[in-house]
Amino acid sequence: MNDLQALSKILMVALIATFACALGGAFIPGPVGMVSGTACIVILIAAPVLRVAWLVVDWTRIGDRKFALCGGALLCVLATSGTIALLR
Repeated sequence: MNDLQALSKILMVALIATFACALGGAFIPGPVGMVSGTACIVILIAAPVLRVAWLVVDWTRIGDRKFALCGGALLCVLATSGTIALLR
């Protein structure tokens, strides 16, 4: 359970950082606002992927193969879709 508490703290920091970046993107003009808004989107995409990857590692460690395989399949789908999006 200690791993899940660490994950919870990381996701809370990501939530606060996303909120701050969203405010910066909405109210700061120019390139700084653009970078802040872009950082907000990157964090919004990366946080759930990090959570799934963390849980896959945790499930693999405790021996829960079904959940680990489902999470791994989800990560493969995300990687494939990201690759396709970058190539197009």
